[in-house]
Amino acid sequence: MANITTIERAGKLFWFVALWVAGVGGALLLALPFKLLIRAGAAIH
Repeated sequence: MANITTIERAGKLFWFVALWVAGVGGALLLALPFKLLIRAGAAIH
């Protein structure tokens, strides 16, 4: 039984990490165009 619970825990941990990475990655991808716009605006002024 310990083996099954270990696998279940690893699965939950994997999903937690996967969702966290997806969230952070998505946030960075959303922020990228704004960063570029701000840089372009700063370069013009």
